[in-house]
Amino acid sequence: MLTVEGLSVRAEDIELVREVSFGIGPGERVGLIGESGSGKSLTALALMGLLPDGVTASGTARLRERDLVGVPERRLKDLRGRTVSMVFQEPMTALNPLMRVGAQVAEVMTLHGAPARGARERAVELLGRVRLPDPERIARSYPHQLSGGQRQRVMLAIALANEPELLICDEPTTALDVTVQRQMLELIAEVAPALLFITHDLAVVASVCERVLVMYGGRVVESGPLREVFARPRHRYTEGLLAASRLPPRGTRLATIPGTVPAAGTFPEGCVFRDRCAHASDDCATVPELTGDGHAFACRHPRD
Repeated sequence: MLTVEGLSVRAEDIELVREVSFGIGPGERVGLIGESGSGKSLTALALMGLLPDGVTASGTARLRERDLVGVPERRLKDLRGRTVSMVFQEPMTALNPLMRVGAQVAEVMTLHGAPARGARERAVELLGRVRLPDPERIARSYPHQLSGGQRQRVMLAIALANEPELLICDEPTTALDVTVQRQMLELIAEVAPALLFITHDLAVVASVCERVLVMYGGRVVESGPLREVFARPRHRYTEGLLAASRLPPRGTRLATIPGTVPAAGTFPEGCVFRDRCAHASDDCATVPELTGDGHAFACRHPRD
């Protein structure tokens, strides 16, 4: 349903996302994971046509043969909120503080041709669908009158208003406590159509997704069925992420990946992970290809 080939994002002469390719089938739930600064959110914003000024995208991305990259804004407006929708990381900045919640949900529908009265009634139904108590009261409220979990559910209601074919969620549970986070994940798994779920939390992606893409330094370094990648990681970066997510035996130290993600424009030549990898060699000075059927990885010295 969604096909992305060679997607790159650039700010002037700095490549932020480099040659990203993947696909999502109808009804499939795919996780995009990696540390902060890996290029996950920029990938999603490029697909939505919402990149900041001065940042451009190239390559191809098609949603059922409709182009998402390099097309006029008027065509993107027709797709956004109807064919593809996005739940943003921080609802307090994504929601309009001067509009009542119900009006914001209804607006997404009226922008795509729904009559105003029907949109208002449908907005209350959607707020109930995302399990908000007393949806009529919520519809009359302003964002600052709601809790973080309630605001995030409002964002989900807005994203689902026109029954999109693809839902993109960018760290939708970051600011939520554990109980609300679990409820939100269960809700997303229940109501989402095809899903691209972006997170740095491996436990979260394991509870929602069937397939996973591991991103580092603006590149996809490993991809495949979630259970297989988590049970038998091949790329050394994926191995490090999984090791760092596990509680160590009593009396031993938590596993870490040495160093930090380099700033955009300062990634080493060749394998982007080579400066932090204990297994790096001279062979890693050239960019490894993403190879493998089903479970693919880009590493010169993969884990056995």
